Amino acid sequence: MNNLTGGHRGDVGTEIAPETADDPVLAARIDDLLHRTCDLARALTGAEQAALKVDLDGDGRAARKFFNLSERYDRYREYRVDPLGRGLHGMHIAAGEVIRLTQAEVEQHPAWDAFGTQAGSHPPLRGWLATPVCSEDADRRPYGLLQLSDKTGGQEFSPDDAARLLELAAFAGATLDALRHAIARSQDTRR
Repeated sequence: MNNLTGGHRGDVGTEIAPETADDPVLAARIDDLLHRTCDLARALTGAEQAALKVDLDGDGRAARKFFNLSERYDRYREYRVDPLGRGLHGMHIAAGEVIRLTQAEVEQHPAWDAFGTQAGSHPPLRGWLATPVCSEDADRRPYGLLQLSDKTGGQEFSPDDAARLLELAAFAGATLDALRHAIARSQDTRR
């Protein structure tokens, strides 16, 4: 079960996963990676919102989600809900692919559910740029989804924004691989 808690640098995140809770250094590294990835995604693209959900173990027990919001979204800083993976947030996007939607395309997309029961409290979505964060191991298993919304100045996300996000997601995936392997080694030495 994930308990939601506040983060730093404008981030909102979930409590550390049970697999890493007994290793505070590793837990801090995972949190820092997720925080920095959201922060960098916004900086690289001019997005007002960034969200990153990852699942290190693939079964949901180690799921973590972070938001990074600009000052424009201060009123949503206390928004806390466990990620449900529905609507656009639940879409399967192939490794190495990016989806870039205008606001009109978001509202017309078959997966759009206007946040379901969270419609009145979820930060609004204004355009959408998303790509999976995947392992660089042979299986290319997805860790999660990096999403951006609301480009500064009401602009649409560009192909250059998509390319930057794809590179950042690849870097985050490679780093998560290293952390996942460190967790496995740590668990092996305890046995």
